[in-house]
Amino acid sequence: LAFYEKELERVKPSTVKHYHALIHGALNYAVDKKLIPNNPADRIIISKPEAFKGDYYLDSEVLRLFEIIKGHKIELVILLTAFYGLRRSEVIGLKWNAFDFKHDCVSIRHTVTICNVKGEPFLKERLLEAREQQEENRKLCGRAYNKENLGYVCVDVIGNLIKPNYVSSTFGKLLEKHNMRHIRFHDLRHTCASLLLANGVPMEQVKEWLGHSEISTTVDIYGHLQYATKKQSAAAIEQDIVTPMVQNLSADAP
Repeated sequence: LAFYEKELERVKPSTVKHYHALIHGALNYAVDKKLIPNNPADRIIISKPEAFKGDYYLDSEVLRLFEIIKGHKIELVILLTAFYGLRRSEVIGLKWNAFDFKHDCVSIRHTVTICNVKGEPFLKERLLEAREQQEENRKLCGRAYNKENLGYVCVDVIGNLIKPNYVSSTFGKLLEKHNMRHIRFHDLRHTCASLLLANGVPMEQVKEWLGHSEISTTVDIYGHLQYATKKQSAAAIEQDIVTPMVQNLSADAP
């Protein structure tokens, strides 16, 4: 038990639970071979770890984030993640042929989504600028430009793919530098979902947007974030049930 408690200081509860399963199995083998009379691990109960709930930014924090990343190497990575709720590997693997700028849509995981901000294609404009800049960088660098990654969206000035670990570490440093509340890079995906739900987007559509195969997955992760739905339900109850009840009580009063 002391070993497990010590390990919990440096690893996740799920990892300690895995350690326990391995140790328990090894001691069971020792019992079967009559090396020890019983399994001492039988007396140790590892509680089920609490389900992890990701953090997320509010809309004001998202706007602040967009301000501080302007012109940064991972600006596009952050924008695409926040807008489309992409996983880190998905956004880094995104190619220009996924975008249909004529119809303002993008195909991700065989799902077509459309994104506008207050009617203005903010992300479209930024993407077109980035594509034009890539072409300029390619001309300027000549043979030094990495042509193996032609077609990818998230590359540096010489055409190298932006590495996943660089994205996560740099994101954290950016937040610290600008005194922003710390969240993980993956929490931008949670931020996307929370903003969709807060603006009344149905859970089924959030499922499609995020690319979940089952609605149960979306509900399990984001069910507690249905602010708009809960507010609408509360307003409906107040209007259709509570208010008439109060009015009837007032009318019956002597």
